[in-house]
Amino acid sequence: MSTTNANLIEKANQIIQLQANASFGVIDENGYPSVSAISLCNPETIATLYFTTTLDSNKAKRLTANSKASINAFTDANNITLVGKAEILTDQDSKNKYWKEWFCEVYAGPTDPNYCVIQFTTERVSLWIGEDGGEFPLA
Repeated sequence: MSTTNANLIEKANQIIQLQANASFGVIDENGYPSVSAISLCNPETIATLYFTTTLDSNKAKRLTANSKASINAFTDANNITLVGKAEILTDQDSKNKYWKEWFCEVYAGPTDPNYCVIQFTTERVSLWIGEDGGEFPLA
């Protein structure tokens, strides 16, 4: 990876840590993209991101059928687009780790059987940080 790309990734990691919200795109049952707003759970790097949903949601059903997904987060002069795969996690350790108290508005608690965590693993990035950017594999 070039020094320029490594610098862009480091800046993107700093930006994503400040981002609470992003857009998440999946492929629907008719082969079309479907995008929704998500709240990121404790984002650290653009390599792997986590958020939650319900197992009976369209998002979870669509990911079960096709794990290809994309996340987009942006600020004034910065755009972070990530392409990769998403996996639904239902183990209690993951559910506890990413639980937020305000989730009580949606779920009965971290043991709610309908509550799940989505782990998104980035394969390709398109970063525009200020005036610098490009598209490249994350590896």
